[in-house]
Amino acid sequence: MLVSADAKFSLVLMRWSPIQEGREQENRPPAAELESTVHRRNLPKWYHRGQSGWAWAHMHKIIGFVPTLLNIVLENSLDVSIRQAASLYLKNNISEWWQDPDPDRPGESETFNIHEQDRQAIRNAIVAAVVASPFPLQSQLKVALSKIIKHDFPSRFPEFPDQVKHYLSTSDQNQWHGALVSFYSFVKVFEYKKSDGKHKVASIMKEFLPTLHAAIANLVTTKTEESLMLQLLILKIFFAFVNFHFPLDAMEREAVGPWNDVFCTIISDFSVQTSDPTHPFWKAKKWSVRILLRLFTRYGSPGVVSKKHQPFAEWYLKSFSTANLNAMLGICELYRRKSFVSKPVLSQILEYFSAALGHSFAWKILRNDFLLLVREVIFPLLSHSEEDAELWQDEPIEYIRYAASDWGRPSDPSSSAFSLLAEACLKRRGVLNNIMPFCMHILTSDSSPSEKDAVLHMYGAIAELLLKKEAYKTHLEPFLVNHVLPTLHAQEGYRRARACWLIGRLADAKFNDQNILVQVVDEIRKAVFMDPELPVRAFAALCLSELIRSQEQAHKVLSPHLRDLILQLLKLLRETEFDDLNQVIERIMLSFEKEIVPIAAELMQNLCLTFMQLVQTGENGFSEKADERGDAEDAFEYRSMVATSILDNMESMLQIAEEHEGLVAQLEPIVAQQIQTIFERDLSMFYEEALNLLSCLTTAKVSPLMWQIFDQLYGIFQKDSGDCFSEMMPCLHNFITVDRPAFISDPKRVETVATMCSQIIQSDEQDETIQLHAAKLLEVLLLDYRGQINQYAPKFIEFALTRLTRPITTSELRVMCMQVVVAGLLYAPSDVLPVMVEHQWPGTSVPVLVEFLKLWLQDTDVFLGLHDRRVCVLGLCLLLSLPADQRPQAVEALAKDYLPTLLVLFDGLKRAYATKAKNQAESDESDEEDEDLEDKALGSDEDEVDEEGASYMEMLEAAEEEDDSSDTGDDDDDEETILEAFETELDKPECDMDEYVTFYRIMTDLERTDPSWYGQLIGSLTSEQQTELKEVVSMALKCIQQKESKMIEQAGGYVFHPTIPSSFDFGANSNGQPQ
Repeated sequence: MLVSADAKFSLVLMRWSPIQEGREQENRPPAAELESTVHRRNLPKWYHRGQSGWAWAHMHKIIGFVPTLLNIVLENSLDVSIRQAASLYLKNNISEWWQDPDPDRPGESETFNIHEQDRQAIRNAIVAAVVASPFPLQSQLKVALSKIIKHDFPSRFPEFPDQVKHYLSTSDQNQWHGALVSFYSFVKVFEYKKSDGKHKVASIMKEFLPTLHAAIANLVTTKTEESLMLQLLILKIFFAFVNFHFPLDAMEREAVGPWNDVFCTIISDFSVQTSDPTHPFWKAKKWSVRILLRLFTRYGSPGVVSKKHQPFAEWYLKSFSTANLNAMLGICELYRRKSFVSKPVLSQILEYFSAALGHSFAWKILRNDFLLLVREVIFPLLSHSEEDAELWQDEPIEYIRYAASDWGRPSDPSSSAFSLLAEACLKRRGVLNNIMPFCMHILTSDSSPSEKDAVLHMYGAIAELLLKKEAYKTHLEPFLVNHVLPTLHAQEGYRRARACWLIGRLADAKFNDQNILVQVVDEIRKAVFMDPELPVRAFAALCLSELIRSQEQAHKVLSPHLRDLILQLLKLLRETEFDDLNQVIERIMLSFEKEIVPIAAELMQNLCLTFMQLVQTGENGFSEKADERGDAEDAFEYRSMVATSILDNMESMLQIAEEHEGLVAQLEPIVAQQIQTIFERDLSMFYEEALNLLSCLTTAKVSPLMWQIFDQLYGIFQKDSGDCFSEMMPCLHNFITVDRPAFISDPKRVETVATMCSQIIQSDEQDETIQLHAAKLLEVLLLDYRGQINQYAPKFIEFALTRLTRPITTSELRVMCMQVVVAGLLYAPSDVLPVMVEHQWPGTSVPVLVEFLKLWLQDTDVFLGLHDRRVCVLGLCLLLSLPADQRPQAVEALAKDYLPTLLVLFDGLKRAYATKAKNQAESDESDEEDEDLEDKALGSDEDEVDEEGASYMEMLEAAEEEDDSSDTGDDDDDEETILEAFETELDKPECDMDEYVTFYRIMTDLERTDPSWYGQLIGSLTSEQQTELKEVVSMALKCIQQKESKMIEQAGGYVFHPTIPSSFDFGANSNGQPQ
């Protein structure tokens, strides 16, 4: 029987294992068992996992094991397969067990990690091992080296640079490769590091840059593949160095020029003839262009870079633009002559041109050749290529997804050409006027279908300008009639698709003749139904969406066909699984709300059917061919995204139905069945959307059918380990607050919610955000069901207090737990306070009430938003209002702290109310201004200044200089918190409870009935605090004046004293008004 590489490696490992007395003898398996383990390595996983698991689970803990693996990797006499297996084991061991355990993490101090003796042995040999190993083994070793550098450099591995420098100083280029691979691993580790990390690289690179430049300058003179591979590694190192940071002190200006010359030399070298884009020749060009693009866009563009780089940018632009652009124009000339140019190279060159357009110095270099560039490079790139035709024919669905986005496709010259043309016409005067005659010539001559398609593609790139510029927007209507509408009937399907796409791009055009607009809309509608080509139907649907958005007349044309149109779009969605069609359906639903109502139930049924078809296709799996290509996982993810969008459209339909009486009741059984199907089939990736649908169905009413689904929620909660609780929160809140009598009438419902919340809050493993939602739900129950959940209230308070005794990372959870306790005090103060007095805080002899009050008063500044502050105020008011014989000593002891705390809260409330009013006012405004694109074009001597971009760069650099410490303040503390949306009775507009009035009434009553306590409360106020107090009183009196006496008396049961005294002396005058 043939022996596998794993088994052979195991045999070698036995022979090489360091069996030394006194070394981890307790962990070493007996020799016989190890030999048995080795032979069993050839058996199926299910067998040796049980039989030899002990040996392989413990062998890595033996001192000397990891160095042994490295020795095997370096043993030339062994089979490559054995060495490959050893390198893989070595990488995995170092990746998992190199780092020291974190003593601050519970239980991690006991975690195994590689012994320091072995780690030092590896550090001493790893670079030499990379240098000595063949290329296939280097790929594993460089990953291991990266992990070592990440955790050990420079404190434990300061010798690393010298190790690399040793091999780079030799004349043996065979050793250079491994040394460069090692150094590339080092630079990559710190590529995105801030502050200290970037300084580590800068100091090392300052030493290495001359050596690296000398090496690559020598290498570019030779054309061997080995030389190109070394060039490629040096280029990658340089790019990683400048990608995110460019320390100006690490590279003097005098050194930039020679490096730039090397990049241009590589770009301009056409000595190797190959059409293989993966060949090192083209890869070296790709990385050279990429470096120049990065240097220019991030550090070399005046007016765009940060202030720190502004002098360098001005120098760089004038020093190197000519050489860089000429080298890149040479590549474009190569493409113009129909020679092969790799896509990544050409794409990045066009991106460089786009960045250069904003600078007059660079534009003057490009200007003379730009029209030629449009005709000979951009124009061919925007035509329907052979690859496009093949994709259209063989994989039309993939073509739809690919062609739907003309920009932002990585390494795609067509996408870069599209962006370059649009940018040039927008930024540089005269460009648009110069290219239009060329476009019209192609359209009006006997040009090929592909060329005419390319012109329509060009029109799409400049569509925004054509719609805004006076000289062109008035001619769009005849242009559409003469050149675009006829193309809808072209023989070539791709031209029909392009015409649909272009009409969508020009959907905002003004039509003087409404009959033409009607014709356009109707032609597109027919294409959606009747075109024989799937991509044409898809692009017609996208076009229809744009026409609906921009043309009122389109509504009239489409209204009679609405039902059939949506059904056709759903059919198209099932055929293509193209997610953008979901957006088309959503736009139609929102644009035809009234027309949708009569057919809503049928449409909802079809949405459900479409969703289930997608889900069933995914569940049934994919072809073996798809699995072999690696497409199955991507296809599943995309299909899941499409299915999610369908559920989102169902939610949109329900939101429309809320505005039409009785429609929700029609849709509810359909949607409920879909929700239940998702739950019953454990389609957990759609739980969030299903719960959103459930929330929509319970917003205004909770039907018996909805209560049936409520009974399923606890099962979902258990299956998902509570991870979906945050998504479940909105519908749970609805069940609790929308139909209170129904909820409280069934004890099981209260028990279900209480159990879920308690399990989450008491768990040590649950995320704090989820615990925050659970605590909020407890607060809602306590505030909204006063006197109705007596058996649960003490437990809720206990859960919150217990959670406060354990470590809490976020202030939000700490505040919410305190709010639960405060809500418990408001629920039943006479029951809760004695218990808090009688019981001690865990681990102390201090009463719970004493510790809680201390925490509460310390943290009042992190009670944010309206609701949290109001609850906090009402809770403190309750303490102040306690009769003397019921007031615990712990409450009296803090008398001097209550009013200063309340003043902080009232100040926050004042800001929060102002912010709410401001936001409301802003939401009511809808001013839209069209930007004058005429003024955006630059003259030949003008430069683009991107002040926002420069500011953003400065902000990033400032952030890099800061330590990764937590924020010391919250600029948004007056905004609503994330939980404000979950209202209680206290938050509803019809609630007459007013925290200002409540405070005023209590203080006036105390002044009259309990002057001693009143004196303790106000006796320590400073003059500034007294002034603030008068402002609060003034606000309270204004609130009183604004409310009718009857409304004041019905203050939701929270008013502690019904009588408002006529006088209130906070230094007030005799009539009770503040001075």
